[in-house]
Amino acid sequence: MANVLLVDPDDVAFLALRGFLARGNHRSASVLNAQDAMVFLQENILVDLIIVELKLEDSTGLGFLRTLRNDYFFRNVPVVFYAARTTPAETQEAYDLGVQSFHRKPYLEASIQDEVARVKGKAWYWSFFESDEEFCRRTGRSLEKRGVFLEELVTVLQAATQAFKEIAEKFLQGTELTDEIKKVEKQNILTEIAELRGKIREAAVPGFESCLKFLASCVGESRWEEFKAAAGALGYFSVLFSYRADIYKQEQKSKKATAVLDQLAKNAVLRSLPPHEMHALIPHLREYEIDDGVTLFKQGDEGDAMYLIDQGQLGVYMKIEDEPEPKKIVEIGDGDIVGEMALIKNAPRSATIIAQAHTRMLRMEKDAFQRVILQSPQMKQAVQALAEQRSMDSIKKRAGEIDISAWSKAASEGVRKMGERIPKGFLGKNEKGAEDARREAASIEHWNKMVDINSLPVVTEAKMKREIAALKGCPVIESAAAAFALTAGGMATSLHPLMDLVENDPGLAFQMLQIGNEVRQAKKKDTTTFIEDARMCVNFLGEKRLSSVAKALPRCSESFMYLSEEANWYNHLKFLLATAKIAQLTCKEMEFFHVEGMAFLGGLLHDIGKLLFLRLQPAGYIHVYLHAQQNNILIGESERLHMGLSTRQMAIEFIEKKCFPTSYKNVIRWVEEPDQATEDFELVSIVAIARYMCRLCKVGFSGEINQKVLLPLEHTQLWASIQHRVFPSFNVSRFETLVRNKLRQV
Repeated sequence: MANVLLVDPDDVAFLALRGFLARGNHRSASVLNAQDAMVFLQENILVDLIIVELKLEDSTGLGFLRTLRNDYFFRNVPVVFYAARTTPAETQEAYDLGVQSFHRKPYLEASIQDEVARVKGKAWYWSFFESDEEFCRRTGRSLEKRGVFLEELVTVLQAATQAFKEIAEKFLQGTELTDEIKKVEKQNILTEIAELRGKIREAAVPGFESCLKFLASCVGESRWEEFKAAAGALGYFSVLFSYRADIYKQEQKSKKATAVLDQLAKNAVLRSLPPHEMHALIPHLREYEIDDGVTLFKQGDEGDAMYLIDQGQLGVYMKIEDEPEPKKIVEIGDGDIVGEMALIKNAPRSATIIAQAHTRMLRMEKDAFQRVILQSPQMKQAVQALAEQRSMDSIKKRAGEIDISAWSKAASEGVRKMGERIPKGFLGKNEKGAEDARREAASIEHWNKMVDINSLPVVTEAKMKREIAALKGCPVIESAAAAFALTAGGMATSLHPLMDLVENDPGLAFQMLQIGNEVRQAKKKDTTTFIEDARMCVNFLGEKRLSSVAKALPRCSESFMYLSEEANWYNHLKFLLATAKIAQLTCKEMEFFHVEGMAFLGGLLHDIGKLLFLRLQPAGYIHVYLHAQQNNILIGESERLHMGLSTRQMAIEFIEKKCFPTSYKNVIRWVEEPDQATEDFELVSIVAIARYMCRLCKVGFSGEINQKVLLPLEHTQLWASIQHRVFPSFNVSRFETLVRNKLRQV
């Protein structure tokens, strides 16, 4: 994950960039001019890449780059330029100043992702440090010790920064400083610099040592302006040292947590829980010890905790019919887990556990486990699914399909993210247009008021239908709309970049199909046939008309769909694109070649109701989601309670009178009940199967949080409804395995 700063007064350019970067899981921020960019850098430091418009308000991008390259601390920050127009001289100067790349505006998503990939793992700010591997090899010290050295220097550097600046100012003003005083002051500074150099050697930061050496040379040659500027870098180093020390602390915590998660991964029950949520269990594990011969719990006791054995041995005893004493069934030892089913099934203990030696364990209370579940809908859903399993054999069979190392890796990643420090400049929200801001503020006020007094529905069905009828076109996520506007207004020589954007975004695809067919039918006086390819609609509309369309796109904000790191718009888009790709694959495998051309767009467009919801009632999404989560109901039911109709029903209402291909209307209308389809049954079923498989494999965010346990495809009514249309030689088990493998790549 990279932190990317955009320097550009154009809000559209930033919205487009933000969308591109979010799809790559990167953070972004924007400033209007070069001066603000320098302030942002100084306040945040951990900026991995700066993307700069050549023509800025207060200066040129070249002027900003010159300032950057002349700064002692920030001179190595990677910079990418772009411009609508440029001269060969400007391009040459940019490369002479060490720009990473120079792009023509509008930029493309692939180009932006490539530029970020070039800086991945090569953060300029860590280049000041000797590598961790070399430090440990050369000194024989641990990274934990290095972190202690760095932490001790933070306050020292903060004080030195201020003191050096004040001394430099004295020399620059030259007020009442005799030669003798100057000599003494110089010597004091050199002594302090020498002491700092001695301290920093323990932490091995060659870049900082070079800075101190430069400061000493400035003192010796009385270059006080340069000294004052370089003294400011000491403050930046203090921030950098603080970040680095935090990383070492977090790494120690992560190592311990990862070791625990590796053990949890070996347990079939716990491995059936979502790995990215398991890090939340770690803080609740407490050390626990019992002596040889002590009973941990008895068969029939209420289950109040689970235990992970760190070191020792426990005997598992069970009552046998007609036997006076419990019989030892098995012994368990280091790394084994006991008592987990008490947390999952809320059932009495199924065996008696007695220590066979002094045993050290990690204990998790049932109450703590339940608190973690309540904070995560996916964890809650997984626990409920496990509780419904009738036997350990079925749990172990399902767990056997899960890759242990992949599960453990995903769980450990959650630990790392939990402790990550994010620069404050990348945490702020972006400003919106006045009209959007007013509409969203009104929505927030209304929903909060109605939910607080528990007044349902929050919005009546009649009002929702009026608002849907008033929509002229399908809303488009604001970052996608911005990317489209930027590309459409960029005087591109080819329409292919626009086609690519449209083909990978449901709102844009819907808009192009609707507008393209409206224009075509008006020209041809034919209302019975449609263009069914969104790329062809882009080509049909042409550059001039597309520029006008771009300015009038109805927009909605993806921020209102941000529910968690897993449940958000970008993961929903991942789900839609995966559904589209699997729909195409399904057509090929089932040999439904006559609908293969429509399968991708059918999968992409099948859930446009979410976009209507985000546009019409933006503040409602989080309330609907939380209500479903807290009451353990499906999202559709929660939507109907709050608005009188579900997003599926919204979509059906919306498409009814739109000039839009009938086949896609049928997909949207019947994808949740394909056996009810009266037209385009095969296309509807193909998309329904693709959607089901993506939900089964938990790809992205489907929009549902409390789905029931999904069976393998061959045991569903969905498969039964289409089975008779597929060749007898079609092997559904092999197909499901093929799809699972494809989705693992996604």
